[in-house]
Amino acid sequence: MKKNTILLVVFMVFLVSCQKQTKNEAVDKDSTAVAKVIDAKNTLDYEGTYKGILPCADCEGIQTEICINENATYTLKTTYLGKGAKIFIQKGNFSWNKKGNIISLENVANGPNQYEVAKNSLTQLDITGKKITGNHAADYILAKQKATIENDAAIDETKTTVDLNNRMESQTVIKKVNPAVGKVALAETKWKLMTLGGKSTKQSGKKIYFLKLNSKDGRFNGYAGCNNFSGNYVMPSAFGISFSNVISTMMACPKMGLERRFSTMLGEVDNYALKDNILQLKKGKQQVLATFEPSK
Repeated sequence: MKKNTILLVVFMVFLVSCQKQTKNEAVDKDSTAVAKVIDAKNTLDYEGTYKGILPCADCEGIQTEICINENATYTLKTTYLGKGAKIFIQKGNFSWNKKGNIISLENVANGPNQYEVAKNSLTQLDITGKKITGNHAADYILAKQKATIENDAAIDETKTTVDLNNRMESQTVIKKVNPAVGKVALAETKWKLMTLGGKSTKQSGKKIYFLKLNSKDGRFNGYAGCNNFSGNYVMPSAFGISFSNVISTMMACPKMGLERRFSTMLGEVDNYALKDNILQLKKGKQQVLATFEPSK
């Protein structure tokens, strides 16, 4: 009996010891993971050039190259594939968040400007600074390139470079590409209003009710029965879109109900769907606020 009691005590001590060890290992792993995030600014070799093709709602993809330097400056080069050969160049400073794992690019307006720094990669965050999840999450990762000596003279002379810091074009040769070959592009298409709030719309007068987005300057314009209107739009993710700063002419017309509902709808939109040449402006995953078709 005494022997069995001793064996039981030894077994219990061994069991408790194993549990403590497992718990400590888990804590150590968690601590290491946290340390990797906190130490990104100070321990990772983050300086260098990162490249990749980011999702684009109205083109084949955004060819992106970001060079980040130790002195907290960056150079951003982007090309909208399928929409010409222009290379847009943006330069400026970047800053770190408090945890030291996310950088924010200054001077980048109307679009995402935050990137999570990891070993040999940058991950573009959405316009609110959150990490993009789902099936397309990997599409927002830029890979670090091997160090090479590069200068502006190496840029392909068949392409146009646009300096976004002073809006001056340094070259003038443009390779023309039709962005809508084989499909209807979201931007540069005149979208005729079909339904609003789930109800079919009736056109009044010769001018169609429409919405048109301009990808070059992030502006939109439209018409819904009385006044011409315009404003800004941004696309924080692959299928996200929002409209802001809507202004219009000030004419008074007998029937302006549809125009008011159209304006209210634009303020509620947060995403879109484009399938079979039908554009849906949506709020959340399910609610379709308005539908459009390409104007003939």
